[in-house]
Amino acid sequence: MKNILKTIMLGGVAMMSLLFTACDQPNVNDKDSESIPSIKYIRPTDPATQDQLLTSAAMGDVIAIIGEGLEGVVSLKFNDIEAELNPALITANSIVCSVPAVMPTEITNTITLTTGVGNVVVYDFAVEIPKPFITGVNCEWAAPGKQMVLTGQYFYPFTDTNTFNVTFPGGVAAEVVEFTETSLTVTVPECFMEGAISVEGEYGVGLTKFNYRDSKGLFIDFEDLWWDGWSYSGAWTRTDSNSLSGNYVEFNTPASDWNWNTNGGALFFNNVQPDGSRKVDLIPEGDNPTDYTLKFEVKINTWQDLHLSMWFSGVYNEFTTDGPQAQYHWAPFTEGVTATEDWITVSIPLSAFKTNKEENANDRVVLPGDMGNFCIFFFGGVKDAANAGTPISFYMDNLRLSKN
Repeated sequence: MKNILKTIMLGGVAMMSLLFTACDQPNVNDKDSESIPSIKYIRPTDPATQDQLLTSAAMGDVIAIIGEGLEGVVSLKFNDIEAELNPALITANSIVCSVPAVMPTEITNTITLTTGVGNVVVYDFAVEIPKPFITGVNCEWAAPGKQMVLTGQYFYPFTDTNTFNVTFPGGVAAEVVEFTETSLTVTVPECFMEGAISVEGEYGVGLTKFNYRDSKGLFIDFEDLWWDGWSYSGAWTRTDSNSLSGNYVEFNTPASDWNWNTNGGALFFNNVQPDGSRKVDLIPEGDNPTDYTLKFEVKINTWQDLHLSMWFSGVYNEFTTDGPQAQYHWAPFTEGVTATEDWITVSIPLSAFKTNKEENANDRVVLPGDMGNFCIFFFGGVKDAANAGTPISFYMDNLRLSKN
């Protein structure tokens, strides 16, 4: 234990020494200093790699500039982008700062330091501009001809064409509609293959972490209704111009207080057999359910009130909101979403399934034994009495469990 504590203390001392050497130095952050700054070298702030000298760094990296006469620096630019300076991290011999995560207008591969009295020094140092990094999408199953919005960072186009190469599975190119540094809208091409989408710009190629038309972990697609316990969903399943891919289900029910209305307001994936076995495995045996996320596509027509309860159950032929299973109460209207223009993908981590029917518990957990049946039901109290009786209508498709 003493050795462990000693290691921790030494690591902390190394970092503190690097970041706060100003404690015993004069002229800390003295904008009136007449010193002419000079840079000896630049290094990482991580004690494990602080002996490494840097000639470049990626956007967002934290670096330490080591030199002399740095106490008077009031401006620090990477290329032509101003870095944010913390006066507490400026001393005569060091400056600690983050490389700006903003695309420069002009790339000079230099750092420019300016002091309060106007002394300037320029130092060769390159900023590594990352390839496109995709963090999300409005709809993983967007149909051909529809617009898909990819979100993320570092969407920097080719400089000569001011656009991107966006490629769907099978090498099918998509048309770019518009973009910013954090958002890219494309028209979905005629593509019915499953796979990642690539975005290529001036600084490399980024891939989606999700698959377009993702079918891994898919357990309800409304094509085969063998699971439709108590025929809750069959009458509300259809294929028409609203379809993403074949059949979908419509939920259509009024927002009513504690109303046991399964006609258009419930779904029962009745998967557990009389002997306790499952007809299909929702997740591999031995996996922890909280390592998974429930995903599905929805198109909300109108929804003003009354949450949608969801829960998993390992009990044969049981559909009850009073059991010990962990529930999730989905209520997008509480975040201002009462309708969507088109289909969107919804992701709910199973670790968020924590409550019960009355919402007076917040510590329940989805257990491996629960991963048999899946139940959806509009059952509870309306948030606002003025919304009692208002219609709820939305479409749902492609329920799947994706490993985090």
